[in-house]
Amino acid sequence: MEKEIYRDCQRNHACCLGGYAIDGCTQFIPFNNSKTHCKACGCPRNYHRKRMARQQQSCGGVNMKQRKSKFSMGQREAMREFGEGLGWSMRNKDRQEEINRFCERTGVSRVIFKTWLNNRKKCYFKGTSSANISS
Repeated sequence: MEKEIYRDCQRNHACCLGGYAIDGCTQFIPFNNSKTHCKACGCPRNYHRKRMARQQQSCGGVNMKQRKSKFSMGQREAMREFGEGLGWSMRNKDRQEEINRFCERTGVSRVIFKTWLNNRKKCYFKGTSSANISS
């Protein structure tokens, strides 16, 4: 079982006033033999942010932020057209090679294309369905 590490206190001391203020306690320090309250701030342990030792080692103790993909106008247009041709789904087993070739040609990885497709299909469905209803 991994050892739990409790870090900074998240207790909002100005909540009753409608504001936000934390006390600045940066690490949970157990009070005497009691492991439920912090010696530094007096708050219960559940107010402190919990981290597992494995997570801290894997990130080197630094919070890693996932990088957002940026596409050129040509890539976006090509992905939109190809997505329409696929029916906004990558489940068709017969077209997997075609999808792989498209991804290589546009310079977008298959996983990122799949994510883009899933995120965009709702907005493009709205646009196409409203256009069909009005005509």
